[in-house]
Amino acid sequence: MNIKKSTIIFSLVLISFIFLHGYILMILEKPYSGISASLDSKGNYVITKISKVGWVSYTGIQTGDTLKEMNGEKLNSDSSPTREAFSFAKELAIEKNGFLSYYKASGIKLKSSLYEIYIPVIFSILVLLLSIFIYQKHSLTANYLIGFLLATSLSYSSSAASGRGDFGAKLILVLLIQPGVLLFVYFLYSVFFDKQIIKERFPAFLKVTTLLTFVTIMINLYSLFFTAVHQVSSVTLVSFIIIIIYSICFLIYTYIKKKDSVHEPFLKWMIVIKVIAFSPFIFFHAIPYILGWPYLVDDIAGLFLFVIPLGYCYLLMTKQLLDIDFIISKGRYYAFLSLVPTFLISLLVTGIANQDNNSFSRFLLNFILILIFNILFLFLKEKVDFSFRNQLFQDKTNLTQSIDQFTQKLSSIMKQDELESFFVHEIIKALQAENIILIDYNLENTILRTKEVYGNNFKIYKQIKWILQNDSAGTLLEYKGLIGIQLYKIGQQKTYIWIGQKKNNTRFNINEKTWMITTAKYVRLVYENLFAVNSLIQSLEKQQVQEQSSSASLSRLLFQLSEKERRKLASDLHDSALQDQIIWYRKLENLITENKDLSKETETELSKIKNGMVDVINQIRHTCNELRPNLLLEAGLTQSLQELFSNIQLRVKYTLDYEFDQIQDTFDNFNTPISIYRILQELLNNADKHSDATNVAIHMWEDNQRLHIDYRDNGKGFNLEIFNKQTNHIHMGLSGLKERILSLHGKVEFISAEGQGLQVHITLPR
Repeated sequence: MNIKKSTIIFSLVLISFIFLHGYILMILEKPYSGISASLDSKGNYVITKISKVGWVSYTGIQTGDTLKEMNGEKLNSDSSPTREAFSFAKELAIEKNGFLSYYKASGIKLKSSLYEIYIPVIFSILVLLLSIFIYQKHSLTANYLIGFLLATSLSYSSSAASGRGDFGAKLILVLLIQPGVLLFVYFLYSVFFDKQIIKERFPAFLKVTTLLTFVTIMINLYSLFFTAVHQVSSVTLVSFIIIIIYSICFLIYTYIKKKDSVHEPFLKWMIVIKVIAFSPFIFFHAIPYILGWPYLVDDIAGLFLFVIPLGYCYLLMTKQLLDIDFIISKGRYYAFLSLVPTFLISLLVTGIANQDNNSFSRFLLNFILILIFNILFLFLKEKVDFSFRNQLFQDKTNLTQSIDQFTQKLSSIMKQDELESFFVHEIIKALQAENIILIDYNLENTILRTKEVYGNNFKIYKQIKWILQNDSAGTLLEYKGLIGIQLYKIGQQKTYIWIGQKKNNTRFNINEKTWMITTAKYVRLVYENLFAVNSLIQSLEKQQVQEQSSSASLSRLLFQLSEKERRKLASDLHDSALQDQIIWYRKLENLITENKDLSKETETELSKIKNGMVDVINQIRHTCNELRPNLLLEAGLTQSLQELFSNIQLRVKYTLDYEFDQIQDTFDNFNTPISIYRILQELLNNADKHSDATNVAIHMWEDNQRLHIDYRDNGKGFNLEIFNKQTNHIHMGLSGLKERILSLHGKVEFISAEGQGLQVHITLPR
């Protein structure tokens, strides 16, 4: 079919769509009383039924009342008004206690107009605009989606008029509700075929489903035209439910098959849109209606259909999808947090605003809507908090849970290129980056030099250079889905790391950006220290320091620099993260103690948060103490080691026995006690991580101006030949321990064999 002919057909479809909506609106604008009446034994018409959406339901008229006049004409046993005449009556005269009361539709303000007219009209306008946009693609898949959207819109709009008994609205519903969902199934198969997810566009099952849908439509048409009921049968709802559930199951099945492919985010979005749009209608209206249970009215359940045009508009118009895994996990968490307050608010709203017999369905509706609002509010709060936290609150404590592990790995890196490779590896693992690039930016001549360190085809936009020129704070930089941050600055040259989009084509979420900001700060600090160390080493190498004594001095200098780096990191943690955490803890404590209006639930949750903050404060203090053992300066070596051993014993599985004999805590310099502290810390950590020991013993004594340390464990031991070759990373820690001892002109002896545990004898001069 050529484009010109298809355009004519599409135009006719849109004209028909608008015309049918005009017809539906004309029906809905007519006064609808929603009553049914029948003659009693005295020859009077008595009201037998009142619809909840008719204007009579907003008056004081009740079932059982006597109807004397309708539309200005008296009613008696000789009158024979039709069912439609009662349903669309404009004026009524009701007799109560011998008095006539007159009611007019024109004087009643209908609350149902919002759900029956205005909301469906807004939905139809959105569908119309989206259909025009989709049509520009000129594809079979696009046509299926347009058909589904238009049919769904007309079915939604005609449901209210059909409920009023209008024949034309019932006919629209019969002809479109099932074909609409069937077109969605066609759309699924077609789009999956285009994406090469499936091999057949029109499988046999789809043809059988089409035939069954046609048969169901014929049954309903027969019921409308040739029976006295003139009602859409429950077969339509059953068929509708089956097709919807099948389409959702088909989406889930396809997602399971393609879970690890690039189509995963797209399939998840398709499932989420479908489930949110149709689940309320199926489980709170259609199924209860078929089973005769209390149900949610269809115009309320239909509100969730707005997810369809909004969701598919997002899928079609955006090039990068939001991270659906992140949204789902956060949504579950926020839903859990919102359950109790949502329940209480729903009870309050239902009790105040609703006094009818349908309080349960009204409570259920309020609960769903308030829960959704609370979840969306928490999402918005997190987004606003991320955007304005630094400017408004100067909050520097939002660290990722993995930051401790990250900093522990950083402490073992001693070369700049190793640090670079390590950071790139961590980014790939944590952020699933598709490509990573390093940019050197010279402040003097504004020249960029790039180096791709992972992936390829990283697109360098001209605007990135302008962004680098205006970057002075070293914060996270963003441009078209790319993120970058300054790693370090040496002289007039800054080095940035830029990350391309993720492998699954989703945007970086808030947690990932926070992780990037936090880890970059630590990497920047280590970069600066490594640069200083490398500069010093190069200077010493130029002086051709070859003697053993000088080599020991060099090792000792390097260990001193390492301790300086640890002290600086501990100081940064103590002066920034720890102090800010304590300030917020005190504010929270004051809020709990001074505010007497807090509910018990809120006070309990705040107390849990306060206790969690205490744990974080203690963890930071513990980390700072390990990085910079202040007790070593204040109380001496033995007491500091006792504190270290006590803390280690709390978190390890083995039993630790230690004994100190006649140890003097005064030393000529700080290098010896801090080295002993680090040596024993390394041995105990090695016993915890690698040796599988159940018993560890440490004996330390002093004689003739020499310190002796005897360490023993009953772990699995190791081959000393392998240790001497230093081919195993487990032994690299012990090798570093050996170098530290030699730098102090001490002696060390390792005694071990596989399955024989480990003994270490250390002698250090005073």
